[in-house]
Amino acid sequence: MARLLWLSLVASSALAAPAPQRTFIFGNSSRDIKEFRAFAKVAAKFKRYGNVQIDIGVLAEKSRYEMPPGGSPWHEYANFHANMAKFFPHPKVAPFIPADWVAKNRELLLAKAAVLRELGLEAAFSSHDTHFLPEAFFRQYPHLRGPRVDHPRRSKREEFAWCVDLQETRDMIEWMTAELIRHVPEIKSVTSLNNDSGSGLCWAAAQYSGPNGPRHCAGRSVGIRVKELAEAIHRGAQKAGGKIVLRLGGNFWQNEEDIIQPHLPPDTYLARRDPAAIGTGSLINDAYPVLGLVDPLAMVTSLERSADPNVRRISIGSTFMYRRADEPLETVEKIAEIAQDSIAEPARGLTSRLDKLRRLALRWGGQNNTEALFEAFYRMHDAFRMKQAVAPQYSNVYCGVSMRHITRPLLIKPGTLAPDEEAYFLPHIFNIHESEARSDYIDLHGSRISGPAAWTGAGLRGALNDALAAARTFESVKGAPEEKWLRQLALSIRMWASEVRSIHNFYFAQLVRDRNSQALAGPLRIPPKIETWYGDNDYLEWNGIQRDELDNANELMALLKNGGLNWIARAKDAGSEDTFLLGPDVVGALEKKAVLMRAHWLDVQKYLASPHK
Repeated sequence: MARLLWLSLVASSALAAPAPQRTFIFGNSSRDIKEFRAFAKVAAKFKRYGNVQIDIGVLAEKSRYEMPPGGSPWHEYANFHANMAKFFPHPKVAPFIPADWVAKNRELLLAKAAVLRELGLEAAFSSHDTHFLPEAFFRQYPHLRGPRVDHPRRSKREEFAWCVDLQETRDMIEWMTAELIRHVPEIKSVTSLNNDSGSGLCWAAAQYSGPNGPRHCAGRSVGIRVKELAEAIHRGAQKAGGKIVLRLGGNFWQNEEDIIQPHLPPDTYLARRDPAAIGTGSLINDAYPVLGLVDPLAMVTSLERSADPNVRRISIGSTFMYRRADEPLETVEKIAEIAQDSIAEPARGLTSRLDKLRRLALRWGGQNNTEALFEAFYRMHDAFRMKQAVAPQYSNVYCGVSMRHITRPLLIKPGTLAPDEEAYFLPHIFNIHESEARSDYIDLHGSRISGPAAWTGAGLRGALNDALAAARTFESVKGAPEEKWLRQLALSIRMWASEVRSIHNFYFAQLVRDRNSQALAGPLRIPPKIETWYGDNDYLEWNGIQRDELDNANELMALLKNGGLNWIARAKDAGSEDTFLLGPDVVGALEKKAVLMRAHWLDVQKYLASPHK
């Protein structure tokens, strides 16, 4: 009887025990404290649901000292990525990093921490603590040289990280962690990225040059290697009187995660295997450089698991992954509204999701617009999903921006441009070979993209048509409580569709060029003097693609002039333009594109026979 009573009390106690506190983690890369404070005030609304953390692992300026002379597209990946050494470098590291630049980073970090302290928020810190170090460091400390971490097909200079299998390295990481937490005790979580974007571990399967490192650590288990790195970071936090949650991200390939998992110390998680974590946010990393795109149904769906008491960490994203842009405050507020609604009352299944979407449509559109908006939001969601299904390699980030499909001219013979004509786009294309950057429209960072089967294929065209139909609905509503936001959403959808359309055109333009490479490499041709409705096989398709891209460029210019410039990520000045950031004068670049395309309109007729009726 006593045992039954004891079991009953234990069960009652377990039922009455409060659920563990949830943590909401927000990303933000703003370098303006006023903007950051406004963002933090929006994030602070989530304090009613749990702890709120904002990632403040943000550099004040690009790490220009890491760039090789003449630039290197691969180095652009990591130019804005932070690590502890860029704020509180160990004395052995400090002489090799510009002190004035470190001071600016630290000043921004501490200013953001002060804002969080003022608002009663916590901090997160993204860190790349196996990031490559300057060659001068390894000349001074050659025994610390670890793996080569750059991508040989994307980098113009090899780079090496330090070896974390050495106690000396781990002691330095521990020291820097302690300094970071001592100065910013608000930091409660650290995300460490490895084996990507300039950061790497010895003998990792994911190293782009192949597994490599010094011989002395070749036989060590990746599980022990990662365990000791994690323990060094935790020890540093504890020495500063703090306690952190450590999440390990990046690339672990083959069976490395299986080996690492059982070795992880307490409060340490593999980011991709953390069952207690979910994420949501805007479409900034899908639609970049277009800003302001929010898919309410996708957010409602991703937050459905927030009903699970085992979900402890919810990430809410509105920052571009390479730290060049954030969503405007209006978009952040809309993300927060949808997220709070979904957390307060999570959906449960498809019918529940659709009911929630209809209620949001009522709130934003009013009674008269509810059904039209509900269908438009669903159609928009389906358009994004379908685009990804039929053209998954049409990356807005890479094809649209780092390959410059948005702003470069589409030509049958790109090599005919004079150096001054291609100077506005060619230096920013992600390719270590200038000839390939110039001549291969579908060279994606050293590989090649694939696309749909036909330029006129129904799948992608259907997706874009659905997106544009949704945009027309958002533009047409009258008297809606959120009429201004709906019009902005329509503008962003149109710009996204324009970017995808450009990628599609460049993809099939390159296939035409590939199929006719011999003719294009040969002398100018006088076509045969025979009647033909079509000319050479690809002539009509090229004409169609060329015309569509010219029209598309002109339509995008009109969108930008009609408010779109506020919703596209671009550099503040010409000197800040880079591989992953368009220049400040996007309209001017599009005007050049259109002029160059018109100037070379007849080039195709010099190599392919036109119709002769």
